[in-house]
Amino acid sequence: MATVIIRPTGEPTNTTGFDVSDATFIARINDNDASTVATQNNVTCSATGVEFANDSAYSGQTINSITLSVTGASTGRGTPTVTCTLFNGNTQLQQSELTFSSATTLSGSAYTTSLTPAIVDNLTATIDPDSTGVALKEVFITVDYGGGGGAAGYTHKALGVAAANIGKVNTVATANIGKINTVD
Repeated sequence: MATVIIRPTGEPTNTTGFDVSDATFIARINDNDASTVATQNNVTCSATGVEFANDSAYSGQTINSITLSVTGASTGRGTPTVTCTLFNGNTQLQQSELTFSSATTLSGSAYTTSLTPAIVDNLTATIDPDSTGVALKEVFITVDYGGGGGAAGYTHKALGVAAANIGKVNTVATANIGKINTVD
């Protein structure tokens, strides 16, 4: 099995109660940099319709699970809880409550029900902090995809054969293959 991280992209439908606007909010939570922060500045606070990027790595693959993670911290007024709800279009997939007792990355439970690349390509989230005060640093989803066999090293189809069904290429174990003919 392989994993890829997808991050928020575009502007959310609505962002209220943070110290930054929609575009800047996304720039602060999707840049893989914990030093950039969107800080809650109102007791009423949420980001709705946060879209996630698509990645060709899992295209045509079996999606095993998705896991939403948030890097955050308290703003100093207590221990904030952030409720994160994942959606596929208008269908709610999962809701997680993440409580930040220190600056850390917390993850919801892995979601595994009936996932396909089309569902992962249509993920959005609502991020709804309680009134305590949170500093959001990063939001991302880890997509676990593929099957056994070739997924450890080589994860692409070869001559129409799925990577999971490829054990060796020219006597080299798939776990040791990074590229075939310089193609990633």
